[in-house]
Amino acid sequence: MFRNRVKQISWFVYESFARTVGYRQVHRAIKSSPNIRLPVTLSLALPFFGNKKTSLTQANERDLDVDDDKLILQQKLIEADQLFLANKYEDVVRLLGEYKDKNDVQVLWRLSKAEYNMSLDENISKEKKKSLISSAHESIIKALSIDSNISEVHKWAAVLIDAYSNINLGIKEQLLKLETVKFHLQMALELNPKDPFIRYMIGYWCYNLADTSWFRRKLGSIIFGTEIPESTYEEALEYFREAESIQPKFYCKNLLMLGKTFLKMDNKFSAEYYLKLVTQYPVKTVEDHQAKIEAEKILKSSFGL
Repeated sequence: MFRNRVKQISWFVYESFARTVGYRQVHRAIKSSPNIRLPVTLSLALPFFGNKKTSLTQANERDLDVDDDKLILQQKLIEADQLFLANKYEDVVRLLGEYKDKNDVQVLWRLSKAEYNMSLDENISKEKKKSLISSAHESIIKALSIDSNISEVHKWAAVLIDAYSNINLGIKEQLLKLETVKFHLQMALELNPKDPFIRYMIGYWCYNLADTSWFRRKLGSIIFGTEIPESTYEEALEYFREAESIQPKFYCKNLLMLGKTFLKMDNKFSAEYYLKLVTQYPVKTVEDHQAKIEAEKILKSSFGL
């Protein structure tokens, strides 16, 4: 009984001391002093405790690695958005390209946006344009399959489905894709009603269908066996004006489409006003340049300016 009591006291003293200075230091001191004896139970416990500590440390390190990876990616996404503002699309692709196979939605829709914008360059070959659009289309379809509750994913899905069908599919398939494009635009608007670009895109969709003559519509229905969706200039104008009310002069092509739509509706005063705004718009992108040239041509042909 006395021996058991001594063991209990020894254990208590050892535990108190070890907690104060550290188990490893005590264990090292004991090994260097052969006269000190450990209770049998503790000598069995030490290796187990050591393994558990190592395991927890490794787990924490893995968590830290994951957190670091997420932080690095977030920083790269922020940098990519800054590059977009500077119209440096190739730099975006270089920056995020290594993450393309990581199935990250935020990476995929940005890559598709960058490659699509690169495809608008007038100086690239048809083969390069087709390759860029195909790659961008692949990225956005993958993004849709991962998460379909992000406005930007639906917005760029609409753009790339339309662009991809125009370069890779026949006329019948293009017509069949029109409703799909409208669906993704409506989903994008529902998820982010404050984005003026989405309203512009829906307006553009409406304008092009309104601009399709009855003869073409009927001919397309007979030849391809599919009904072409319908819209009106009034509907298109509503979307263009809503976009402008959300963010005035946010996009030169919205101003251009306002001018063209008013002209189609025989409102020359408003048409001239918006077309002149396009010619005064600061040219920063390929689209700005194209819009300015088109506006100048319309002003010259329709107004003699």
